Amino acid sequence: MRVLIVDDEPLVRIGLKSAIRWEAGGMQIVGEAADGEEAMKLIMERKPDVVILDIKMPKKDGIAVLSEMKENGIKAKVIMLSSFDDFTLVKKAMMLGASDYFHKPGMNELEIEAALQKIKNEEESLHAAGENASNAVHDKETTLKKMLLEDLHGVQPSKIKESNVYVLMFSIKKYSQVLKRYTKDNALILPNSILNILSELLSREDEVEFVQLDENLYSVIVSHSETKSLQATFAHVNDIVYLISSSLKRFVNIDTVFGISETFQSFNGWKQATAQAKQALDRKFYHPNDPLFYFQPRKGDMEDELERINTYIAAMKNGLKEEKYDEFALNLAEWEQYLQDKECMNERDIHKIYQGLLFMMEDGEQYLENGNKLEEIEDFNELSSLYHTLFNEKLRERISQKNKEYSPLIRNILQYIETHYKENISLKSLGEHFHVSANYISRLFKQEVERGLFDYINDIRIEKAKELLKDYRYKIYEVAELVGFNSQVHFAIVFHKYVGMAPKEYRKEQV
Repeated sequence: MRVLIVDDEPLVRIGLKSAIRWEAGGMQIVGEAADGEEAMKLIMERKPDVVILDIKMPKKDGIAVLSEMKENGIKAKVIMLSSFDDFTLVKKAMMLGASDYFHKPGMNELEIEAALQKIKNEEESLHAAGENASNAVHDKETTLKKMLLEDLHGVQPSKIKESNVYVLMFSIKKYSQVLKRYTKDNALILPNSILNILSELLSREDEVEFVQLDENLYSVIVSHSETKSLQATFAHVNDIVYLISSSLKRFVNIDTVFGISETFQSFNGWKQATAQAKQALDRKFYHPNDPLFYFQPRKGDMEDELERINTYIAAMKNGLKEEKYDEFALNLAEWEQYLQDKECMNERDIHKIYQGLLFMMEDGEQYLENGNKLEEIEDFNELSSLYHTLFNEKLRERISQKNKEYSPLIRNILQYIETHYKENISLKSLGEHFHVSANYISRLFKQEVERGLFDYINDIRIEKAKELLKDYRYKIYEVAELVGFNSQVHFAIVFHKYVGMAPKEYRKEQV
């Protein structure tokens, strides 16, 4: 699989190239670009299968590149890179056809590699039927997938008619817990059992097809060419839902949740019906006890809702930056209440916002440590509760650190660093200044401040740099010198480590 990397930050491009196991995963980098214009040129010339695309770039941004790709009929999959509060732009990118997105401050190479591998597997699966046309069952499954997920015209599945068509989607509740019943060696028993049961249950239906779309996502398509009454077709769909859910509970001991689309009269509406069924199914995150959801058109204005969400995110970021923790907690509570009232964000997007806030608290590692536990949660209230626990632990640490009483020596050293951070401070110079040994300072500082001296100094320098970067009178190399770094490259590396993005990107985000 051929991959193009597009980002205006050299450090991000270097990080992606070095962190991911390209050859081992059957992937190769076919080029890299630093702006949107260069990206489009390379996309047209080198025809990548996947483009990793920054959402904010000079000359032409990621949204413009994505739009141009769509206008030119370019089918390459796109993974967007964004700041965690670029929510409006991210949503626009997803509507334009982006496959996935990651927030730069919190992205890790394992997640990106998994996303690339998923795209690779899906593409191989979708192309397999064409290479092996004799396999009729596999060919039918692939055709169904294409009709549900892509704009595929002029193809008719064997049993479905263009009359009163519904798309149903279902997934397994508490899927992570269900998986623990199976070892790695027999992991395929579960999906195979579900598909076999569906085959048996639906074999007598004249106009029903089914397909597995993802690991925990199945679709059933039902048409009614002989039944004209909408009431009768609706009752039939509900009967199928009951038949499937009760049988899977009886034979495999799993609980399922369903989303159902509106009725459609043409195969051209399949992709829209699929989106409706998925949107209905996503409501399970807010209503974990309900077994069935029908598609309902959104009542609110999506642009207004996204703008309101962005306002809350900006306010939460500001509360953390300014250490106004009461303000942060108030906006967090209001944002969560707004989500429950409007149900305007899906589970994955909410996870990413929470994760971004944790990274702002300088504790992305805490998210990664709790990653498996967090990913298992399928309930908004439960997820919110767990994140609140993590937030409160971190905020208590911050407040405790701020109010901590230090010994006279450490207090004097902290004051000295605050006024001399631009200078070349070393343990030796501090020892000479305060007339104590360097080893003693190192040991006492670590004991009281609970971090290394140079880690603390770098933190101070980076905080000062963040303020200077907001002022465009200073070039980035001048900011580096003003806060005590002799090398712009060293400054960029340290800044990325502490902030999660390069200085240039941080400046762009502030503007």
